[in-house]
Amino acid sequence: MTVFLIWSCSGKNASEISNETLLIVKKIEKINVLMGSAVGSSGHKPNQYENFEELKKNASKQELITLTNHSNGVVRCYSFWALALSENIDLFSIIKDHINDDTQVKTQFGCSGSTEKVGDFFINLVNPKDEDSDITKLTPDEFNKLDSLLIHKENNLYARYDAIANAVPTAYLYSKVREMVVKHNNQNALITLSKYKNPHDIELILKNRDPDEDGESGYFYTYKAIQNFPDPIFLPFLEKKLNETLDNDRYDGEWLQLYMAIASYKNQKSLELLTIPFTKVKHQDIKKYHIKFVYEAIIVNKSKLYDDLLWKIWQDENIITQEGFEYLLQLNKTKTLELSKKELNSNYQIKNTNTIPKINQSMFSQNLEENMLNFVLLNDKVFAYNVINDKIINTNVNDFEMYCSKILELKDPSFTEILFKRLKNEDNPHVYLQIVETLISFKDESINKRILETRKKNKNMNQDWGSEALDEILKKNKIK
Repeated sequence: MTVFLIWSCSGKNASEISNETLLIVKKIEKINVLMGSAVGSSGHKPNQYENFEELKKNASKQELITLTNHSNGVVRCYSFWALALSENIDLFSIIKDHINDDTQVKTQFGCSGSTEKVGDFFINLVNPKDEDSDITKLTPDEFNKLDSLLIHKENNLYARYDAIANAVPTAYLYSKVREMVVKHNNQNALITLSKYKNPHDIELILKNRDPDEDGESGYFYTYKAIQNFPDPIFLPFLEKKLNETLDNDRYDGEWLQLYMAIASYKNQKSLELLTIPFTKVKHQDIKKYHIKFVYEAIIVNKSKLYDDLLWKIWQDENIITQEGFEYLLQLNKTKTLELSKKELNSNYQIKNTNTIPKINQSMFSQNLEENMLNFVLLNDKVFAYNVINDKIINTNVNDFEMYCSKILELKDPSFTEILFKRLKNEDNPHVYLQIVETLISFKDESINKRILETRKKNKNMNQDWGSEALDEILKKNKIK
């Protein structure tokens, strides 16, 4: 067997690599892009990934360890990836040796092409928070040690920013973090520094601005820092920045963090500032973004002080989320029921009532609209049935599935006529196939006969893949 020497990128070590493995390495070098198993809009397997599969199959563990020090960054990445798919490899030691490996490699996973530093690829691949079960992960203890190394050892990896942002504040770490803010204007370090809530850092936070931003922007990390350290000294600054947004004719994503910072105070002044956009935003098309950000800020910083504002946003602005729904349900079941009815039927007139609605745990799902419908079903069946009937006729394909599934769950044949009314002219296979399956579930021969008659009249049910799928459904249920 012919043997070659492969020198590390540092030029310090040499090991024996078989001729067969070297040929694979040369093919990887030639393409010189780190690719996944499926790329492009068609999701085809690229030749480069086949090269990687050859490398996994043919290279020994020792060869792969050696190749993590190859002069080509893509080869280093694939070699480490192959090792991470093996067992009994000290991945932590390899990563430690590559903390300064900031070589940029081109990458393509799926349709997305990008670049990544080799050291970052190593770390991201074995992050224990990643759920890829095929890859061997670092233990939580190893990852914590790695974060400490990233912080204390000079390097240019993006992983260092994550390590700083996730660092637990300790007296030992404080001086290092502050130095990174003062000397390097490290924005992630500013957020960690704010967790110490040290009055000596207030001026540093107030003067902070991301140098890469312009205009009124550049305060994203400043706002994040204030959320950790809501000192009263920052309130005039936040009020000033809020007032600067009111005449803008386009929204800025930073505003969410601004409102988060304001809401973190949970006092009368913060409530006053959070109500400003309801009346003082100049452009109505921009106002909706302000209100949405206010809502999100309140949900993160829940407080009795903000409850009335949360109700107002739901009732007047029609903004509600799953978390908000469950929170308001705990506060006032009656009011939540009335607003749920309004949400399901925009023409509904909210009533004042003292009736205490019923709830049960089975009404909750991952779908907010379904939660509201289930809540209404428990307490006003007639209203809920009217909503379902209306949605079956008028809702689009995206929402139709939930309402049709609800009929299937209720097993109430009173919905038969409304389903046939939609089926009569429906042209979307996703809709008419679900209607047919729901109608069949009633196990009524007369209904089955009507399905066949409706199909004869609705030519859409006899075209393309939908027709074939319908044939299968009918055959499975012995309907002919």
